[in-house]
Amino acid sequence: MTYQVEVENGISWGSLTPWTAASFSDAVDEIIAAPRGWTDSAEHPITDPAEDMTDASWSFQRVSSGTPSVKIRLATPDTTDRLCGSAGMDTEGIYSCRYGDKLIINLRRWLFGAVGFTNMTVYRNMVINHEMGHFLGFDHMLCPGNGKPAPVMQQQTIALNGCVANPYPFSTSDEFIVGPWAPS
Repeated sequence: MTYQVEVENGISWGSLTPWTAASFSDAVDEIIAAPRGWTDSAEHPITDPAEDMTDASWSFQRVSSGTPSVKIRLATPDTTDRLCGSAGMDTEGIYSCRYGDKLIINLRRWLFGAVGFTNMTVYRNMVINHEMGHFLGFDHMLCPGNGKPAPVMQQQTIALNGCVANPYPFSTSDEFIVGPWAPS
């Protein structure tokens, strides 16, 4: 999979340290290349009949030109609402989304995180991995049980439901973390 990374032009940063295209790209590159991220599927392919996947695995390469498989954009809440809304999703000024070949990452949450996440790195890893999971074909999952790591496809920013916040698709023992599928 090839990907491009973008930062919305014209963001008013005020006293905040701006995220440039280069700094956002660096963060996304680190998240995508993380040992427990989606690239772990190369060593531990995913089979999930519910998602019509057999030995699915992915590798990623950032490109600066051409037509990528997916674009990852850091966008203001208004832009996120507009773009995600065009695909029928209500992001309420706070949520991120995936529509088509675009992952729209809400700037508000990228800067300030979400309830249940005390570490910004954990939140940022989770949101990129969650939205990338949608692009790869995964639906939402539910918490598999109190105290267990949340599947990265759980809507962790809405409710952890007894699970522990988790930013990665794979466990420390290289197992794909799953829970029951959420009703659509």
